[in-house]
Amino acid sequence: MFKSSFIWLGLALCAGCASVNAPVADTAYRQAEASIPQWGAIVDLASGEQIPATRLLAELAAADTVMVGEVHENPVHHLIEQWLATRLAEQRPQGAVVLEMLSSDQQRPVNEVQAWLAEGNQVRSKRLRHIMRWDERWSWAQYGALVESLMQAPAPLLAGNISAAQRSALINSPPSDTTALFASPAVAAQQRKQIVDMHCGQIDQARLNAMLAIQHARDQRMAQVLDGASAPRLLFAGTLHTLKTQGAPLYLRQGPGSAALKVLVMGEQGQPVTHQDADYLWLLPSHDATGAALSASAPRCDEPSKTTAH
Repeated sequence: MFKSSFIWLGLALCAGCASVNAPVADTAYRQAEASIPQWGAIVDLASGEQIPATRLLAELAAADTVMVGEVHENPVHHLIEQWLATRLAEQRPQGAVVLEMLSSDQQRPVNEVQAWLAEGNQVRSKRLRHIMRWDERWSWAQYGALVESLMQAPAPLLAGNISAAQRSALINSPPSDTTALFASPAVAAQQRKQIVDMHCGQIDQARLNAMLAIQHARDQRMAQVLDGASAPRLLFAGTLHTLKTQGAPLYLRQGPGSAALKVLVMGEQGQPVTHQDADYLWLLPSHDATGAALSASAPRCDEPSKTTAH
């Protein structure tokens, strides 16, 4: 049932090259826009049925809250996110868009730049990065085009991540009991296992506790921002943050089981996502027709000395 005609355009190299006010025809997104609905296969996880992009859009547009889970290093996911934001806004006014890639201490400059652009002013890509105080741990080559398009949209762009100061405080003084942070001991155990596996078991207890606390704080922050935003609201974040079984949906006022919440996960063949985790899976191939990888391979394990960037 999986479509093989995935079109890879090598667009990641130019994703951040255009200025905010460059002609849309010159952007990487516009080169790919028409073909995006045919990429991969979209699966309704409750029924197992493959559905067209038009049906996905209609069902997402009817939801008060939409969460989209991505693989951060996959440029194709960011093109799909831009397509989703554009098409959903055409079907109904967007209340707000929330990004994990923006921290709470960036909200003021983001607001100021959005207001500046709304008045018909211009700002070039390099200058935009500087004014927004873009966190360079998130690749601008990967996210630049998406961020630029969202900055120009009428919907408020909101920061879904905790501040740098909050992150540093949790790293320097991690809690001794992280189980109590999460919605249930089972969720805590699941999160703990994922972080340990990411580090091949080579992680000390203090650092593990810090990373668990940061993960939890990010999930809570995303839920709080969404709850405080006007509906309909849209979140783009890493997959684990969007899963109903363990991420931000658990902390939403409406709860993970609400019919007003829809979760779409973008993944690759073989990714274990069930109908309990999400409503839809946009399944994309990991390689193109020539066998070339469509995104950089993530290391099997992080180096023990590294601090997770996101």
